[in-house]
Amino acid sequence: MNETATSAWMLGPVREPLDREVSRRIDVLRIILIGLIVLAHGARGITVRVNGTGPVAGWMLEVLNGHVDFVAVPLFFAISGFLFLRKFEPSAAAYGDMLRKKAASLLVPYCIFNVGLAAWFYFVGSIEMVGSWGFLIEEGLVTKTLGLGTTPINYPLWFLRDLFVVFALSPGLLLFYKEAPGVGLVALFCLWAGINPNPYSYFCDFFMFYLGGYLARSRFPLAGVSWWQNWGTVAFVCLTAVLAPYRQLGLTDEHVRLFLFKCNLILGLACFWRFSALTAVRESRLLHWLARHSFFIYLAHEPTVSILQTRLLTVWKPVGDAQQVAFYWLSGLTVIFFLGSLGEALSRLLPRLYAVATGARLPRRPVPATSRG
Repeated sequence: MNETATSAWMLGPVREPLDREVSRRIDVLRIILIGLIVLAHGARGITVRVNGTGPVAGWMLEVLNGHVDFVAVPLFFAISGFLFLRKFEPSAAAYGDMLRKKAASLLVPYCIFNVGLAAWFYFVGSIEMVGSWGFLIEEGLVTKTLGLGTTPINYPLWFLRDLFVVFALSPGLLLFYKEAPGVGLVALFCLWAGINPNPYSYFCDFFMFYLGGYLARSRFPLAGVSWWQNWGTVAFVCLTAVLAPYRQLGLTDEHVRLFLFKCNLILGLACFWRFSALTAVRESRLLHWLARHSFFIYLAHEPTVSILQTRLLTVWKPVGDAQQVAFYWLSGLTVIFFLGSLGEALSRLLPRLYAVATGARLPRRPVPATSRG
Protein backbone atom coordinates (compact mmCIF):
# COMPACT_ATOMS: atom_id res chain seq x y z
CA MET A 1 0.00 0.00 0.00
CA ASN A 2 1.49 3.40 -0.95
CA GLU A 3 2.27 6.12 1.60
CA THR A 4 -0.47 8.44 0.34
CA ALA A 5 -3.16 5.81 0.81
CA THR A 6 -1.77 4.83 4.21
CA SER A 7 -1.79 8.41 5.49
CA ALA A 8 -5.46 8.73 4.55
CA TRP A 9 -6.40 6.17 7.21
CA MET A 10 -5.83 6.23 10.91
CA LEU A 11 -6.28 2.45 10.81
CA GLY A 12 -5.51 1.26 7.30
CA PRO A 13 -6.12 -2.20 5.82
CA VAL A 14 -3.77 -5.02 6.76
CA ARG A 15 -2.12 -6.69 3.79
CA GLU A 16 0.12 -9.32 5.35
CA PRO A 17 -1.14 -12.93 5.58
CA LEU A 18 -2.97 -14.04 8.68
CA ASP A 19 -0.70 -15.63 11.27
CA ARG A 20 -0.96 -19.44 11.06
CA GLU A 21 -1.44 -19.89 14.80
CA VAL A 22 -4.18 -17.27 14.89
CA SER A 23 -5.89 -18.96 11.94
CA ARG A 24 -5.83 -22.37 13.62
CA ARG A 25 -7.21 -20.92 16.84
CA ILE A 26 -10.07 -19.30 14.93
CA ASP A 27 -10.84 -22.64 13.25
CA VAL A 28 -11.16 -24.56 16.50
CA LEU A 29 -13.11 -21.74 18.13
CA ARG A 30 -15.72 -21.97 15.39
CA ILE A 31 -16.64 -25.55 16.24
CA ILE A 32 -16.35 -24.98 20.00
CA LEU A 33 -18.74 -22.05 19.82
CA ILE A 34 -21.18 -23.89 17.57
CA GLY A 35 -20.98 -26.86 19.94
CA LEU A 36 -22.00 -24.57 22.79
CA ILE A 37 -24.91 -23.26 20.71
CA VAL A 38 -26.09 -26.83 20.06
CA LEU A 39 -25.88 -27.63 23.77
CA ALA A 40 -27.66 -24.40 24.70
CA HIS A 41 -30.60 -25.10 22.41
CA GLY A 42 -30.76 -28.67 23.67
CA ALA A 43 -31.07 -27.50 27.27
CA ARG A 44 -34.85 -27.30 26.83
CA GLY A 45 -34.82 -31.08 26.99
CA ILE A 46 -34.44 -30.84 30.75
CA THR A 47 -35.76 -27.34 31.51
CA VAL A 48 -39.07 -27.60 29.63
CA ARG A 49 -39.75 -31.21 28.72
CA VAL A 50 -38.80 -32.75 32.07
CA ASN A 51 -40.54 -31.76 35.27
CA GLY A 52 -38.23 -30.77 38.09
CA THR A 53 -34.71 -29.79 37.10
CA GLY A 54 -32.25 -30.94 39.77
CA PRO A 55 -30.23 -28.33 41.70
CA VAL A 56 -26.87 -29.37 40.23
CA ALA A 57 -28.28 -29.53 36.70
CA GLY A 58 -29.95 -26.17 37.28
CA TRP A 59 -26.69 -24.63 38.46
CA MET A 60 -24.85 -26.07 35.46
CA LEU A 61 -27.39 -24.56 33.08
CA GLU A 62 -27.29 -21.20 34.85
CA VAL A 63 -23.53 -20.98 34.40
CA LEU A 64 -23.28 -22.49 30.92
CA ASN A 65 -26.50 -21.43 29.20
CA GLY A 66 -26.94 -18.25 31.17
CA HIS A 67 -23.40 -16.88 30.86
CA VAL A 68 -20.71 -18.93 29.11
CA ASP A 69 -22.80 -19.80 26.02
CA PHE A 70 -23.83 -16.16 25.63
CA VAL A 71 -20.28 -15.34 24.54
CA ALA A 72 -20.63 -17.49 21.41
CA VAL A 73 -22.61 -15.07 19.22
CA PRO A 74 -20.62 -11.91 20.13
CA LEU A 75 -17.38 -13.80 19.50
CA PHE A 76 -18.65 -14.93 16.10
CA PHE A 77 -19.36 -11.31 15.18
CA ALA A 78 -15.91 -10.29 16.42
CA ILE A 79 -14.25 -13.04 14.36
CA SER A 80 -16.26 -12.02 11.28
CA GLY A 81 -15.23 -8.40 11.72
CA PHE A 82 -11.61 -9.40 12.30
CA LEU A 83 -11.42 -11.44 9.09
CA PHE A 84 -13.42 -9.07 6.89
CA LEU A 85 -12.53 -5.55 8.00
CA ARG A 86 -8.79 -6.20 8.18
CA LYS A 87 -8.53 -5.98 4.38
CA PHE A 88 -11.75 -4.53 3.00
CA GLU A 89 -11.45 -1.18 1.25
CA PRO A 90 -14.63 0.65 0.21
CA SER A 91 -15.39 1.07 -3.47
CA ALA A 92 -18.53 0.51 -5.52
CA ALA A 93 -17.04 -2.56 -7.21
CA ALA A 94 -15.68 -4.07 -3.98
CA TYR A 95 -18.95 -3.43 -2.15
CA GLY A 96 -21.05 -5.03 -4.88
CA ASP A 97 -18.75 -8.05 -5.03
CA MET A 98 -18.90 -8.38 -1.25
CA LEU A 99 -22.71 -8.30 -1.21
CA ARG A 100 -22.85 -10.95 -3.92
CA LYS A 101 -20.49 -13.26 -2.02
CA LYS A 102 -22.22 -12.75 1.32
CA ALA A 103 -25.62 -13.40 -0.24
CA ALA A 104 -24.29 -16.72 -1.54
CA SER A 105 -22.60 -17.68 1.73
CA LEU A 106 -25.27 -16.42 4.16
CA LEU A 107 -28.66 -15.79 2.54
CA VAL A 108 -28.74 -18.86 0.29
CA PRO A 109 -28.18 -21.32 3.20
CA TYR A 110 -30.58 -19.20 5.29
CA CYS A 111 -33.35 -19.65 2.73
CA ILE A 112 -32.58 -23.31 1.98
CA PHE A 113 -32.77 -24.43 5.61
CA ASN A 114 -35.81 -22.29 6.38
CA VAL A 115 -37.74 -23.54 3.34
CA GLY A 116 -36.58 -27.09 4.06
CA LEU A 117 -37.99 -26.93 7.58
CA ALA A 118 -41.26 -25.47 6.27
CA ALA A 119 -41.47 -28.39 3.81
CA TRP A 120 -40.95 -30.80 6.72
CA PHE A 121 -43.87 -29.22 8.61
CA TYR A 122 -46.11 -29.50 5.54
CA PHE A 123 -45.24 -33.02 4.37
CA VAL A 124 -44.13 -34.77 7.60
CA GLY A 125 -45.64 -32.92 10.53
CA SER A 126 -44.90 -30.65 13.47
CA ILE A 127 -41.76 -30.84 15.59
CA GLU A 128 -42.09 -30.34 19.32
CA MET A 129 -40.43 -27.13 20.55
CA VAL A 130 -39.75 -26.01 16.95
CA GLY A 131 -43.06 -25.41 15.17
CA SER A 132 -45.82 -26.61 12.86
CA TRP A 133 -47.35 -25.79 9.49
CA GLY A 134 -50.41 -24.24 11.13
CA PHE A 135 -48.21 -21.94 13.19
CA LEU A 136 -46.36 -20.80 10.05
CA ILE A 137 -49.60 -19.99 8.25
CA GLU A 138 -50.88 -18.10 11.27
CA GLU A 139 -47.68 -16.06 11.60
CA GLY A 140 -47.26 -15.55 7.85
CA LEU A 141 -45.23 -17.89 5.66
CA VAL A 142 -43.19 -15.17 3.96
CA THR A 143 -42.70 -13.28 7.21
CA LYS A 144 -41.35 -16.34 9.02
CA THR A 145 -39.28 -17.56 6.07
CA LEU A 146 -37.47 -14.24 5.75
CA GLY A 147 -37.51 -13.52 9.48
CA LEU A 148 -39.05 -10.06 9.03
CA GLY A 149 -39.42 -8.59 12.49
CA THR A 150 -39.47 -12.04 14.05
CA THR A 151 -37.38 -15.16 14.35
CA PRO A 152 -37.21 -17.21 11.13
CA ILE A 153 -38.77 -20.66 10.73
CA ASN A 154 -35.49 -22.24 11.79
CA TYR A 155 -35.06 -19.92 14.75
CA PRO A 156 -31.25 -20.20 15.30
CA LEU A 157 -30.68 -18.82 11.80
CA TRP A 158 -31.52 -15.28 12.92
CA PHE A 159 -27.74 -14.93 13.26
CA LEU A 160 -27.25 -15.22 9.49
CA ARG A 161 -29.89 -12.58 8.82
CA ASP A 162 -28.30 -10.16 11.29
CA LEU A 163 -24.77 -10.88 10.08
CA PHE A 164 -25.75 -10.07 6.49
CA VAL A 165 -27.24 -6.75 7.65
CA VAL A 166 -23.98 -5.92 9.45
CA PHE A 167 -21.95 -6.75 6.34
CA ALA A 168 -24.26 -4.62 4.21
CA LEU A 169 -23.79 -1.60 6.50
CA SER A 170 -20.10 -2.21 7.24
CA PRO A 171 -18.79 0.62 5.00
CA GLY A 172 -20.18 3.01 7.60
CA LEU A 173 -17.88 1.48 10.20
CA LEU A 174 -14.89 2.13 7.97
CA LEU A 175 -15.47 5.87 8.32
CA PHE A 176 -14.46 5.56 11.96
CA TYR A 177 -11.30 3.65 11.07
CA LYS A 178 -10.45 6.45 8.67
CA GLU A 179 -11.02 9.39 11.02
CA ALA A 180 -11.40 8.35 14.66
CA PRO A 181 -11.19 4.59 15.36
CA GLY A 182 -11.12 4.96 19.14
CA VAL A 183 -14.16 7.22 19.11
CA GLY A 184 -16.01 4.64 17.04
CA LEU A 185 -15.17 1.88 19.51
CA VAL A 186 -16.35 3.90 22.52
CA ALA A 187 -19.46 5.20 20.76
CA LEU A 188 -20.62 1.76 19.66
CA PHE A 189 -20.00 0.35 23.14
CA CYS A 190 -22.03 3.16 24.74
CA LEU A 191 -24.90 2.58 22.33
CA TRP A 192 -24.90 -1.12 23.18
CA ALA A 193 -24.38 -0.73 26.92
CA GLY A 194 -26.65 2.25 27.49
CA ILE A 195 -29.61 2.13 25.10
CA ASN A 196 -30.87 -1.39 24.47
CA PRO A 197 -31.19 -3.61 27.56
CA ASN A 198 -31.08 -6.76 25.43
CA PRO A 199 -27.53 -8.22 25.38
CA TYR A 200 -28.21 -9.56 21.88
CA SER A 201 -29.17 -6.74 19.52
CA TYR A 202 -27.85 -4.93 16.47
CA PHE A 203 -25.98 -2.66 18.90
CA CYS A 204 -24.08 -5.71 20.15
CA ASP A 205 -23.58 -7.02 16.61
CA PHE A 206 -22.06 -3.80 15.30
CA PHE A 207 -19.88 -3.23 18.36
CA MET A 208 -18.40 -6.75 18.27
CA PHE A 209 -17.95 -6.64 14.49
CA TYR A 210 -16.20 -3.27 14.78
CA LEU A 211 -14.09 -4.53 17.69
CA GLY A 212 -12.85 -7.46 15.59
CA GLY A 213 -11.85 -5.13 12.77
CA TYR A 214 -10.24 -2.74 15.24
CA LEU A 215 -8.05 -5.51 16.64
CA ALA A 216 -7.02 -6.54 13.12
CA ARG A 217 -6.27 -3.06 11.81
CA SER A 218 -4.44 -1.97 14.94
CA ARG A 219 -2.35 -5.16 14.66
CA PHE A 220 -3.24 -6.09 18.21
CA PRO A 221 -1.02 -9.01 19.32
CA LEU A 222 -3.17 -12.15 19.23
CA ALA A 223 -0.56 -14.88 18.74
CA GLY A 224 0.68 -16.73 21.79
CA VAL A 225 -0.54 -16.00 25.31
CA SER A 226 -0.45 -12.42 26.54
CA TRP A 227 -1.25 -10.87 29.91
CA TRP A 228 -4.66 -9.63 28.69
CA GLN A 229 -5.73 -13.19 27.91
CA ASN A 230 -4.82 -14.42 31.39
CA TRP A 231 -6.31 -11.48 33.26
CA GLY A 232 -9.38 -11.44 31.02
CA THR A 233 -9.96 -15.11 31.81
CA VAL A 234 -9.64 -14.52 35.55
CA ALA A 235 -11.99 -11.54 35.38
CA PHE A 236 -14.54 -13.50 33.31
CA VAL A 237 -14.56 -16.39 35.79
CA CYS A 238 -14.87 -14.05 38.79
CA LEU A 239 -17.60 -11.89 37.29
CA THR A 240 -19.54 -14.97 36.16
CA ALA A 241 -19.29 -16.27 39.74
CA VAL A 242 -21.03 -13.07 40.85
CA LEU A 243 -23.60 -12.76 38.05
CA ALA A 244 -24.80 -16.39 38.12
CA PRO A 245 -26.10 -16.14 41.72
CA TYR A 246 -26.77 -12.38 41.37
CA ARG A 247 -30.20 -12.35 43.02
CA GLN A 248 -29.27 -15.01 45.57
CA LEU A 249 -26.52 -12.66 46.74
CA GLY A 250 -29.13 -10.03 47.53
CA LEU A 251 -28.30 -7.87 44.50
CA THR A 252 -31.41 -6.45 42.86
CA ASP A 253 -30.39 -3.60 40.54
CA GLU A 254 -31.23 -4.96 37.08
CA HIS A 255 -29.56 -2.10 35.21
CA VAL A 256 -26.27 -2.81 36.95
CA ARG A 257 -26.61 -6.53 36.27
CA LEU A 258 -27.21 -5.98 32.55
CA PHE A 259 -24.27 -3.59 32.28
CA LEU A 260 -21.96 -6.05 34.06
CA PHE A 261 -23.34 -8.88 31.93
CA LYS A 262 -22.40 -7.03 28.73
CA CYS A 263 -18.96 -6.23 30.10
CA ASN A 264 -18.59 -9.90 30.94
CA LEU A 265 -19.29 -10.83 27.31
CA ILE A 266 -16.23 -8.78 26.32
CA LEU A 267 -14.15 -10.50 28.98
CA GLY A 268 -15.47 -13.80 27.60
CA LEU A 269 -13.76 -13.04 24.29
CA ALA A 270 -10.41 -13.00 26.09
CA CYS A 271 -11.29 -16.17 28.01
CA PHE A 272 -12.19 -18.16 24.90
CA TRP A 273 -9.15 -16.85 23.05
CA ARG A 274 -6.94 -17.97 25.93
CA PHE A 275 -8.61 -21.38 25.87
CA SER A 276 -7.88 -21.71 22.15
CA ALA A 277 -4.15 -21.29 22.90
CA LEU A 278 -3.99 -24.62 24.71
CA THR A 279 -1.99 -27.02 22.55
CA ALA A 280 -4.49 -29.83 23.09
CA VAL A 281 -7.23 -27.54 21.77
CA ARG A 282 -5.39 -25.64 19.04
CA GLU A 283 -3.85 -28.78 17.50
CA SER A 284 -6.75 -31.17 18.08
CA ARG A 285 -7.33 -33.24 14.93
CA LEU A 286 -10.87 -34.01 16.05
CA LEU A 287 -11.76 -30.33 16.46
CA HIS A 288 -10.21 -29.39 13.13
CA TRP A 289 -12.12 -32.21 11.42
CA LEU A 290 -15.39 -31.05 12.96
CA ALA A 291 -14.50 -27.45 12.12
CA ARG A 292 -14.60 -28.32 8.41
CA HIS A 293 -18.33 -28.93 8.80
CA SER A 294 -19.07 -26.49 11.63
CA PHE A 295 -21.36 -24.32 9.48
CA PHE A 296 -23.39 -27.35 8.39
CA ILE A 297 -23.69 -28.45 12.04
CA TYR A 298 -25.00 -25.00 12.90
CA LEU A 299 -27.45 -24.91 9.98
CA ALA A 300 -28.89 -28.37 10.70
CA HIS A 301 -28.69 -28.66 14.49
CA GLU A 302 -32.32 -27.65 14.71
CA PRO A 303 -34.55 -29.51 14.31
CA THR A 304 -32.08 -32.42 14.72
CA VAL A 305 -31.58 -31.90 18.44
CA SER A 306 -35.33 -31.51 19.08
CA ILE A 307 -36.21 -34.65 17.12
CA LEU A 308 -33.50 -36.66 18.89
CA GLN A 309 -34.61 -35.52 22.32
CA THR A 310 -38.26 -36.26 21.53
CA ARG A 311 -37.29 -39.82 20.62
CA LEU A 312 -35.02 -40.19 23.65
CA LEU A 313 -37.71 -39.01 26.05
CA THR A 314 -40.02 -41.80 24.96
CA VAL A 315 -37.59 -44.35 26.44
CA TRP A 316 -35.64 -42.32 28.99
CA LYS A 317 -37.03 -39.82 31.46
CA PRO A 318 -33.95 -38.23 33.07
CA VAL A 319 -34.74 -37.87 36.75
CA GLY A 320 -32.26 -36.38 39.17
CA ASP A 321 -29.06 -34.45 38.63
CA ALA A 322 -26.86 -37.24 37.29
CA GLN A 323 -29.32 -38.32 34.59
CA GLN A 324 -30.20 -34.76 33.59
CA VAL A 325 -26.56 -33.72 33.25
CA ALA A 326 -25.91 -36.89 31.22
CA PHE A 327 -28.96 -36.20 29.01
CA TYR A 328 -27.77 -32.64 28.34
CA TRP A 329 -24.27 -33.64 27.25
CA LEU A 330 -25.08 -36.92 25.50
CA SER A 331 -27.88 -35.55 23.35
CA GLY A 332 -25.86 -32.46 22.41
CA LEU A 333 -22.64 -34.31 21.60
CA THR A 334 -24.55 -36.96 19.65
CA VAL A 335 -26.03 -34.26 17.40
CA ILE A 336 -22.62 -32.61 16.90
CA PHE A 337 -20.86 -35.82 15.86
CA PHE A 338 -23.80 -37.11 13.83
CA LEU A 339 -24.04 -33.90 11.79
CA GLY A 340 -20.25 -33.71 11.47
CA SER A 341 -20.23 -37.21 10.00
CA LEU A 342 -23.22 -36.45 7.79
CA GLY A 343 -21.50 -33.30 6.54
CA GLU A 344 -18.38 -35.32 5.73
CA ALA A 345 -20.45 -37.85 3.77
CA LEU A 346 -22.43 -35.22 1.86
CA SER A 347 -19.31 -33.22 1.01
CA ARG A 348 -17.85 -36.34 -0.60
CA LEU A 349 -20.96 -37.77 -2.27
CA LEU A 350 -22.68 -34.53 -3.32
CA PRO A 351 -19.93 -31.90 -3.22
CA ARG A 352 -21.64 -29.25 -5.36
CA LEU A 353 -25.00 -29.55 -3.62
CA TYR A 354 -23.28 -29.47 -0.23
CA ALA A 355 -21.30 -26.38 -1.25
CA VAL A 356 -24.43 -24.50 -2.31
CA ALA A 357 -26.36 -25.50 0.83
CA THR A 358 -23.54 -24.37 3.11
CA GLY A 359 -22.52 -21.28 1.18
CA ALA A 360 -19.07 -22.64 0.37
CA ARG A 361 -17.12 -22.20 -2.83
CA LEU A 362 -18.21 -24.61 -5.53
CA PRO A 363 -15.63 -27.35 -6.13
CA ARG A 364 -13.89 -27.10 -9.46
CA ARG A 365 -14.99 -29.54 -12.10
CA PRO A 366 -12.18 -31.76 -13.37
CA VAL A 367 -10.84 -30.58 -16.70
CA PRO A 368 -11.06 -33.43 -19.24
CA ALA A 369 -7.80 -34.38 -20.85
CA THR A 370 -7.60 -33.55 -24.53
CA SER A 371 -5.54 -35.40 -27.04
CA ARG A 372 -3.15 -33.47 -29.25
CA GLY A 373 -3.42 -34.05 -32.95
